Amino acid sequence: MKSVSSLSAEPITVGCQNSWSSHPLMMELNKYAPRFVVSKDDCAGLYRKLDQGELQYAFCSSISLVRNAEFEMALPIGISVEGSSGLAIWGLSGAQMHLKEIIDQRVKILREIFKSVQIAKATDLKAALQQAGELMSKVPFPRLSAVPQLRLTTGASSWGTLSRIAYKLIFGCENYEMLCRSPLDTSNPCIDFRVENEALSKRCSYSHIIDLSDLWYRMTGLPFVSSVLQKKRKTCACRSTLSEASELAEMRMQVEPCNYLPDMLPRNCYSQQIDLSSVWKHVSYRLSNEDIRSLQVFLYLAKPLEKKCLADSAFTLSMMRWQQKETALASQFA
Repeated sequence: MKSVSSLSAEPITVGCQNSWSSHPLMMELNKYAPRFVVSKDDCAGLYRKLDQGELQYAFCSSISLVRNAEFEMALPIGISVEGSSGLAIWGLSGAQMHLKEIIDQRVKILREIFKSVQIAKATDLKAALQQAGELMSKVPFPRLSAVPQLRLTTGASSWGTLSRIAYKLIFGCENYEMLCRSPLDTSNPCIDFRVENEALSKRCSYSHIIDLSDLWYRMTGLPFVSSVLQKKRKTCACRSTLSEASELAEMRMQVEPCNYLPDMLPRNCYSQQIDLSSVWKHVSYRLSNEDIRSLQVFLYLAKPLEKKCLADSAFTLSMMRWQQKETALASQFA
């Protein structure tokens, strides 16, 4: 393991997602060159580079924390999204508009259940979620003439995992398992799942969209943490400068977003300019204790859907560490 002094004398390699949600953060980190060498890639690329040691730190998808036992949070910074951001969507066609009402009704029920077990504050989150599961099992799922088609993704993005969690909670385990087993029926309308830059550019092409960060907030009352700054366990911590860069990016992004706007704004499928300032209003980089709690809820719900993930004992230990981080952050904010 390298010492902190030798680490500080060498360039620090940091990976960021090549997306508009990360753009202000990347610009701020680039100001620290040559001390920081910033690498842009997609979720899968960042995961691979961090795993193979090509990067010391990376803003990897939060789901990576249960997929790789060697990954851990480097600092309480990442990408937290609250409300309707447009960064991940389900696109509905005109023939699927009946699903919107079904989704809205089910989300209201889920919100009441999660609220009743106090997932935002429960001391024993695992027990609270188990109780929520028992309450959900007593509520009948909506009757549907056909299983709603959705292109499921098992890729590296946390948004893909959130999409699967949301489908299972809204339409039920039976429909989810049937969807997993059966190939997509292209003769029927399919819920179109889009994330990040593609979601922002193509959202205008649908009759209606379901915003997944807003969906998560409506169900849980919590923001959604799509990525976290991660490192491998053997890598030394590098605290002050990374925290400073994320804090500056967040403040400027919220107050003076023009600092980060590109000369040529991206355009949607109708060639209209995409309002990045409005997107950034929903994004935070510094993780609060509320964000840490949201991460715990997400990872608990995601684990049963993962084919390869941490063993139960390792997962329990990991969640205990998260609980300690949440408590520590809560005392700082107090």
